[in-house]
Amino acid sequence: MEIIHLRGHSHREKKDPIAAFRQLSVPRRINNLKEISLFQDHALENDLKIIIRWQGCTEHTGKSPLGLQLAAAFSEFGQIRHTAWEPVMSYLTQEAKS
Repeated sequence: MEIIHLRGHSHREKKDPIAAFRQLSVPRRINNLKEISLFQDHALENDLKIIIRWQGCTEHTGKSPLGLQLAAAFSEFGQIRHTAWEPVMSYLTQEAKS
C-alpha cells in the first residue's frame, strides 16, 4: 500500500486536487493494482490522502512508478509526503469472517 498525503495550502484550495483526482486516467492493466482511493481528513479540511492498494506481489519494492507520478502531479496543490507500507499482521472481526 502507498499513501500520498497532501496538505493543501488552505482548505479553500482542496477543490482543485479533488477535481484533478476525478480526472485521473489510470491505464486499465497495471499489474496487481487493486484500487486508488481519495480520503479527506475530518479534522483538517486541507488534508487529503491518496491510497494506492496493491494485491499480492508487485514488481517493485517501496514506492511504485505510479505512486511517484501521482505524488509529483499532486505536489502543485501543496506539501506531499509519499510513503510505502507493507502488511505485518491483521485481525478479522466476526462480521468479516462470516
